[in-house]
Amino acid sequence: MLREGKVFGSVEYRSSHAEEVLSSLREGLRAEINFHFRLYRRNRGIFSFLGDRLLVERRVYQTAAFDFFENRYKIRRDGGKPVEYAGEAEFLDAFFSIPDIDLGEIEAADGGEYYLLARVRMMPVKIIAPLNIITLFSSETAFTTPWVEAQLEP
Repeated sequence: MLREGKVFGSVEYRSSHAEEVLSSLREGLRAEINFHFRLYRRNRGIFSFLGDRLLVERRVYQTAAFDFFENRYKIRRDGGKPVEYAGEAEFLDAFFSIPDIDLGEIEAADGGEYYLLARVRMMPVKIIAPLNIITLFSSETAFTTPWVEAQLEP
């Protein structure tokens, strides 16, 4: 999304793994989702063989947990203060989406073509180090979407 020269990224991940996330949280484990954004400017002309220019790359991590004492779901974004949710539906909507992440500014006057790539990596059970080496050998511990492209018009 482009507003007044600033680029914002939003992603809503439609997952069939919602029950897996809720199940792991009920067992006292944590779940994690990683939103990965890349902002590019297309190279045209004689330098197009170099590929497109990466302007910004940003990853946003959300970790979810369930507080049994308060009977509430909690989401912590990038290590910040946790946000609490009472209902499952409200929690799942917040966990599987990310609203308007600021990705920087672009120059509208330079005539360049810009595009944004985004993908999501979700782990229903967050595995901590050193056990996270398991994710290298098992494809069932994490689910990654393909890159999705969105054009930006300055």
